Amino acid sequence: MTNIGVNAIITLVSHIIFIWISFNVLQVVDWKKLYNKTNPKMLQLLVAFIAIALGYTVSSFFMSIFSLSQNIALLFK
Repeated sequence: MTNIGVNAIITLVSHIIFIWISFNVLQVVDWKKLYNKTNPKMLQLLVAFIAIALGYTVSSFFMSIFSLSQNIALLFK
C-alpha cells in the first residue's frame, strides 16, 4: 500500500513540474501575432490549457518509460 502512495506522489509532482516547464516554454511564443482577438484573458487561459495538455502528455510519457524500465528490471531479476 505504501508503494501506491509513493507512486501517486511521484506522478503528481512529475505532472506539476512538466506543466510548469511547458508553461515557461510557451511564454517564448509571441501569441499576440497568432491570436488577434482583443481579450488578453482568454489568450492567457488558452496558453494555460495548452501548457496543461503538453505537460501532462510529456509527464505521462516519462512516467510510462519509468514504469516499463521497472518492469523490465523485475523480469531479469
